[in-house]
Amino acid sequence: MPIILCLDLGVAHTGLAISHEGILAEPLSTIFATSLSKLPGRLLPFIAKPHPETIVIRIPQSGPLVEKAQSLQKELEKVFAGEIVLFPEDYSSQSARTVMKKVGKTLVKRQAEEHQTAAALILQEYLDSLT
Repeated sequence: MPIILCLDLGVAHTGLAISHEGILAEPLSTIFATSLSKLPGRLLPFIAKPHPETIVIRIPQSGPLVEKAQSLQKELEKVFAGEIVLFPEDYSSQSARTVMKKVGKTLVKRQAEEHQTAAALILQEYLDSLT
């Protein structure tokens, strides 16, 4: 079964989600890194242990995160032999906040899990686009 890792790249936080079977996405973790140069090193444990076949990186349609996503893709290509997909998506954080609020998560819990939940929503959208 294909393992797919998804990154919701932000200015200071990067949410991570994973799919172990290529059908269902689940939140994994949030990495705090404001510097793009530090991010690949912090991602290595999440690449090495589950050993994904594909990494999906959210790329917005415009803004400074477009260049950051493209730069991260180039950096990851140096250490990851699998496929790296730039997946267009713009409203994942807003959707994550709405979903978490609907299921009754507290404000503190929502803030702590927002980025990884957003990554899971992005990954699920990516997985759904494959079928």
